[in-house]
Amino acid sequence: MLARMYESNPPLLGNWGGWSVILFLIPLYYARFHWDEVVKLREAFNKTVDLLSNTIDAKDSHTFLHSERVTAIASALARAYGLDAAQINTIEKGSRIHDIGKIGIPDAVLFKPGSLTEEEYNIIKKHPEYGVRLLEPASDYLSETFDIIKYHHERWDGRGYPEGLAGQEIPLWARIVGLADAYEAMTAGRPYQKAKTPEDALREIEDLAGIQFDPKLVRLFREIWETNPAWRDREVFLRLYSSKVPSLESSSPPSLEREPETSQKSS
Repeated sequence: MLARMYESNPPLLGNWGGWSVILFLIPLYYARFHWDEVVKLREAFNKTVDLLSNTIDAKDSHTFLHSERVTAIASALARAYGLDAAQINTIEKGSRIHDIGKIGIPDAVLFKPGSLTEEEYNIIKKHPEYGVRLLEPASDYLSETFDIIKYHHERWDGRGYPEGLAGQEIPLWARIVGLADAYEAMTAGRPYQKAKTPEDALREIEDLAGIQFDPKLVRLFREIWETNPAWRDREVFLRLYSSKVPSLESSSPPSLEREPETSQKSS
């Protein structure tokens, strides 16, 4: 472009000569510099988020790498739903940090070895909002994940938390992660509940279609489950979708994020 401006008659650049080249390149240099800084900031935030997520998972042996496996399931569901690459990327990012608000839950409640009282369960139910609040300073880079973090415990029938949204009111991305979260928890097991086989977990997911979960997502989930052999073998699934992140030693009892004993189904 500069060559054409010089070759025109009369020259469009007049007598500016070499200065015109400098003036033209300076904005490009600063634009490139600014873009590089934005990329570096995004990478720094992503690494920080991964660190926080790994800390949550690693401190509790019963949810070790839970977020990573939820991400694998949610990503597969999102692709089956037909979402584009950008949306899938957001879902993967949100899945990694969906439980980050647990950082704000007292250990005495989060790691209680017995049944939760109603008051303790109400504290647990605050972790989605705590997560959004925690990441608010990074909203320029992570705001698209806030719906996932805040609403992944909402239920199709409106009996979830924190806002009691129902059906299509629940953001799609949160519905996807909510189902992935539930299935992974069922097959992983908890101290208060024996791990279910993949077959039993699938049946429970299907029983809760239209109650806890979006019926369309449940149908897609079954299709994926039947198509991918890894989903039918817990050990194979763990080898495929778990990285080697060391578990932190902790004297705390295992985490029991759940509802009071009278209403286990909606946890």
